[in-house]
Amino acid sequence: MYLIFGSCGSSLAQSDLDSTKILILHSFQSNGPVFWGTDKGLSTTLQSHGISNRNQFFEFLDLERNPGPEHRKLLVEQMRMRYSHHKPDMIITMFPEALEFVLKDCRDILPDVPILALYLPQRIDSPKMDRRIIGHIPTADITGTLEIALKLVPGARRVYIVSGVHEIDRRIEDQARHSSKEWEGRLEFIYLSHMPVEAILATISHIPPGSIVLALTVIQDVAGKSYTAPELVQQLSQVSTVPIFGILDVTLGHGIVGGSLINYELIGAKAGQLTLDILAGTKTPDDIPTVLDVSPVPMFDWRQLRHWNMSEDDLPEGSIVVNREFTLWSIRHYIIGILAFCLVETALIVFLIVQMRRKNIAEQSLSKAEEKYRGIFEAALEGIFESLPGGKLLTANASLSRMLGYDSPEELISSTRDLGKDVWVNEHERSEYVQRLEKQGVILNYESQFRRRDGTEICVSMSARRVTGPDGQTFYSGFVEDITGRKLIESETRKLREDLAHVTRVSTLGEFTSSLAHELNQPLAAILSSAQAALRFLQSDTQDPNLFRTILQNIVQDDKRAAGVITSLRAMVRRKMTERKPLDLNSVVQEVLTLVRGEAVIRNMEIETDFDALLPLTSGDRVQLQQVVLNLVMNAADAVSGRPRLQRRIILRTRTTDNGVQASVRDFGPGIDPGKLEDIWQPFFTTKNTGLGIGLSISSSIIRAHGGRIWAENNADGGATFTFEIPAADNQRPVNAEL
Repeated sequence: MYLIFGSCGSSLAQSDLDSTKILILHSFQSNGPVFWGTDKGLSTTLQSHGISNRNQFFEFLDLERNPGPEHRKLLVEQMRMRYSHHKPDMIITMFPEALEFVLKDCRDILPDVPILALYLPQRIDSPKMDRRIIGHIPTADITGTLEIALKLVPGARRVYIVSGVHEIDRRIEDQARHSSKEWEGRLEFIYLSHMPVEAILATISHIPPGSIVLALTVIQDVAGKSYTAPELVQQLSQVSTVPIFGILDVTLGHGIVGGSLINYELIGAKAGQLTLDILAGTKTPDDIPTVLDVSPVPMFDWRQLRHWNMSEDDLPEGSIVVNREFTLWSIRHYIIGILAFCLVETALIVFLIVQMRRKNIAEQSLSKAEEKYRGIFEAALEGIFESLPGGKLLTANASLSRMLGYDSPEELISSTRDLGKDVWVNEHERSEYVQRLEKQGVILNYESQFRRRDGTEICVSMSARRVTGPDGQTFYSGFVEDITGRKLIESETRKLREDLAHVTRVSTLGEFTSSLAHELNQPLAAILSSAQAALRFLQSDTQDPNLFRTILQNIVQDDKRAAGVITSLRAMVRRKMTERKPLDLNSVVQEVLTLVRGEAVIRNMEIETDFDALLPLTSGDRVQLQQVVLNLVMNAADAVSGRPRLQRRIILRTRTTDNGVQASVRDFGPGIDPGKLEDIWQPFFTTKNTGLGIGLSISSSIIRAHGGRIWAENNADGGATFTFEIPAADNQRPVNAEL
């Protein structure tokens, strides 16, 4: 059978703890170091919560030195005599022998008392029963101790493991062998459990440099001798030439540097606290842990750290350092602190005397400062306000009240119950403003429309911050600026820019009027020729409907060709509002080519195209984008004019990019002066004798208004390439720039 760990309930109230009785059963003799620490932590915790020493019953069964049935029978009779009529409210056992004694030998005496079983192995046999018990299984942190040791002794290559042959010794050594696999190939582990203690001491005394000693437990060596952990470690430290690390806190102060140690006093304290929780009913049965888990604690001996020249800076965070010696130098900070305290005390007295004299001056300065800032608040040109998230206006200055058409701030505050309904023109924008302010904590230059008292609307720009007052209440504080005039100026400026763009388009088209006439003459001449052929056909005696149909189809086709040129020309010349629609950049470029085809013929210039057939749609104004392409093509045409025949060519490309769609115009002209690559985008900057210098500036404004970018670069093999990139229709960014 295997022990069933579980939680235990209790019917005791907190007020009954002063009469609660706790039975602590030790498996072995009373002089074990393990028991001292555990009993101290346990007893201290119980006393601090009202369970006096009188009600703490410690029994030492001494089962290891007296394993016979006579001794066990005597113990049972003693337990019956002492506790059959005065049952304890809780039993705490130390090691499995005491637990087995309670479950087998005292099952009739103490049949249903809750048990907290400390220091159990991983598995334990017990009689089959429904009794539920909380167990504790201590685990040595060998891995943690080795990690600490290797950090303090970074040059270590060998680890000497000191342990015995007792059942507990072997169990801990098995754990060490398992943990050591992590360092295979890096460290050599030498186990000494096959030696008597005298041979172990002789081996440790001749350990070569670059080694450390890890002392586990030697409850019994191969010679049958028993040892306590402190006395064994003390003997090791007297002969060892290298640092010794351990796993038990009872060895600290007897020669080990330290390690991640099992802290018996902490185990006792945790056991005491769990006992109190069970008996006082402060936790429900479901909240009581099934197993008491107490982690090892990093603990170190200051004297050993100093002896081996180890730095405390290398210790784990939260480490406990014991046996620290205090010298004048080591307590220099305290001495300096005391002296500083005396000086501060003297200075404080002087300060209080001076402060009494300055108090009235400070109060007067405070009053003046309040008047000063009140004057700034009232005289500020911007509106200043404080409001609640729900829309209630708390404070306002005179500028805000005048801005909204009220005679005074008091009238504004009393007249507005809900800013979202009374002041904001668009309640949805008010909701968006509140959401952004709650999320970000601050909002800058938020533009919207406010309604004045007389019903007129004004444009405003708001900057606000979410503030939490001393009472925990949240409110908004900020500034309001009337930007109605600025918006009107921006609108007029936008109209002027559109007019300038229109003038530029007309001017550009005027530069190749003759080529447009040539482009129109071709379809018109073809139409005339086809019409004359049709007349001759009608005057002849031959009646061929198919031939007549072909002539008419040619007339229709040439007419559409001429109409396409005229339509494109009208769109470029016509003045209209900016209109954003989904469009194909390839068709935009192709329409521009229709306009400049005649110019290319006149200039004896070749235009090549390289279009991406899978180009996604973009969103924009067709005419504005045509203006950009037309301007770049005409600039390229001017660049290659006068060049040798093979260099009089232009390449137009379209591509799909990660950021959207891209179009480029490459020429084979002289290129651009590298020092002027940034200047060409400035208004009225030109490198041509007849240029105005506004084409590239307007093109840059158009592309930025479409959420894109435009740039120029010189080609490695001559000429220059102008490229612009705008977002695809499904990736259109918010547009802040204006044409």
